Amino acid sequence: MSRTPTPPTPQGPPPHQNPHSDPARCTAVLLNPRDLVIRAAHRLGVSTVIATVPGGPEPVGASGPVLRTPWHIDPGELIDELRALELPAPVSCFGFGELGCAVSAVVNRELGWPGNPPQVLEAFKDKARLRSLVGDRAGVPVAHLTCLTKDEILPATDRIGFPCVVKPVDGTGSSGVRYLTGPSEAEHYLSTLDFQTSHLVEEFLTGTEYSVEAISSPAGHRILAITEKMTTGAPHFVETGHTLPVRLDPADQAAIGDLVTATLDAAGYRYGPSHTEVMLTAAGPRLIESHGRPGGDRISDMLELALGEDAFEQAMADVLGLPAPTEATRIRVAGIRYVTFDRAAPMPVIDTAPVAALPGVAEVSVCVPAGEYPPEIRKSGDRHGFVVATGDTRDGLEHNLARAVRALTAAGHAVKAR
Repeated sequence: MSRTPTPPTPQGPPPHQNPHSDPARCTAVLLNPRDLVIRAAHRLGVSTVIATVPGGPEPVGASGPVLRTPWHIDPGELIDELRALELPAPVSCFGFGELGCAVSAVVNRELGWPGNPPQVLEAFKDKARLRSLVGDRAGVPVAHLTCLTKDEILPATDRIGFPCVVKPVDGTGSSGVRYLTGPSEAEHYLSTLDFQTSHLVEEFLTGTEYSVEAISSPAGHRILAITEKMTTGAPHFVETGHTLPVRLDPADQAAIGDLVTATLDAAGYRYGPSHTEVMLTAAGPRLIESHGRPGGDRISDMLELALGEDAFEQAMADVLGLPAPTEATRIRVAGIRYVTFDRAAPMPVIDTAPVAALPGVAEVSVCVPAGEYPPEIRKSGDRHGFVVATGDTRDGLEHNLARAVRALTAAGHAVKAR
């Protein structure tokens, strides 16, 4: 889906844009990039410098320098190495993961390269700070309290009321999220909680949850797709599937778009992909949280598979001042479904090739190493495996996904039964 870009509210100095940049003179510094990010840079025709952590795998398709440096721990060494390269402008650093986007902002600030200011990414990471910045600009705020100590949580649940949700202010991937229904459950939860960071206690929203994928540039914020999600439900709400794009009532769709653009404006987000989680309630959309990065769980892959929208290519083009790629070249539906294997036995070696060969299937993965017991699913990193597929229609997609999930699950059972 596409909508007219909403210009972001100006924040600080004007963007470093040159609409006449020559791709051959541009450089993209990429932090631990997936192969599709490297391919996006190559399609733009820009040079690349890849920074990967020591001991990491060799980047696939790398054509320029590869720096092995612990940027994920301390970007100082990376900054020194990049400064020594004396890369000519236009150049910028790009990281498209939770940590990478924050580190790239620091690198760009220290080297005077264009990109999002570090404080913007810090605001996304701190859920309480983001809520404070957004206020009522994105509709009715979600009632919440910030707890700096463990002892503050129980009184906060009383003030917010039950049911409520407790989660770390800087958590990702559903880690640490807990749904509480009453005082006794809250007391039991606190007795087992290893409190390492501030927590939010917030009202529990009822409705249908969506994520919204957008791309931001000096021209504004453009909604790429609304994504429908499936979760395990209470108490941890781990995501078990995504489907995009979904079409909603035009009024709801417009209200969600307005909420997202207001949130991105409030955060001061200037460049690149974003992932905003929204609950569509009977009273309209409510903001859950937002991130200055692409959605996880292969959502970026699904945008390209379904719509031909390459958020990585668009982000690099916008920052480096290159012509933006053509948007929305396909009209299909894509989805991911997570697979749960038998937790009572060690994970066998599964041949995923037959599943990958099924019609519509784009990717198959088993996440649990062979010989290990599949874990209980309490956060995103616990999930056992997944399939990604496409379809010309929603019904066609669901058929392809269901067939692939059955085949992958059956393959696991068949190996164990030998």
